[in-house]
Amino acid sequence: MSGAVLGRAAGLLALLVLGAMVLARGLTPAEGGVLAFLHLVNLVFHEAGHVIFGVFGRFLGILGGSLNQVLIPSICAGYFVWHRQPAAAAVMLFWVGESVTDVAIYVADGRDMALPLLAEGLIHDWNWILSELSLRDQARPIGVAVFGIGVALMAASIVWLGADLARHLRGPDGTPVLSSARRPVDRKVP
Repeated sequence: MSGAVLGRAAGLLALLVLGAMVLARGLTPAEGGVLAFLHLVNLVFHEAGHVIFGVFGRFLGILGGSLNQVLIPSICAGYFVWHRQPAAAAVMLFWVGESVTDVAIYVADGRDMALPLLAEGLIHDWNWILSELSLRDQARPIGVAVFGIGVALMAASIVWLGADLARHLRGPDGTPVLSSARRPVDRKVP
C-alpha cells in the first residue's frame, strides 16, 4: 500500500474521530484534550482578527475576531485547492468547519454571556453584535444554525477526503490497487 493511500486513510480516520468529538461536544466548550487545543489555535486567529479588522470601524473590529478565525483556514484550503492538492484542501476545509462550530459556541452564548472572557471588562463579541442587530434574544437558535453550517463543512471535507482516498485506491486502469487477484504481466515474447 502506498504512502499516499496510508496518509489519506489515516487522515480520514482522524477527521472522523474529530468530527465525532465535535458533535459530542455540541455547543459546550471543550474542557480539555484535542478540542481545547484546537480552540486555543482558533483563539489566536480570533484575537488577531479584532486588530486586523478594527481599522474598518467598531462593528467590523468586533466581528473581525470570528471572521478571521474562519478566514485563516479558508485561505489555507483555497491555497491547496489552487495547487491541486485535494487531500490537504479537504483537511483545511475540516478546520474551517471546526472553526465555525467553535464560533457557534460563542454566538449561542450571546445572550447569557456564561463563557469566560480572556480578561475582566472585555466585551462579549456576540452579545454586542447581536444587540446591535436586535437579535440578542435569538442567540441560541443562531448559534445552532452556525453550528449546523460548521458540521456540514466538516462532513463535506470527510466526503471529499474519502473520494480522494477512493481515487488513490484505484490504479490508472480503474481496477482496485488492493485487489487480491493477480493481474496479467505483459511479457515480451522472443
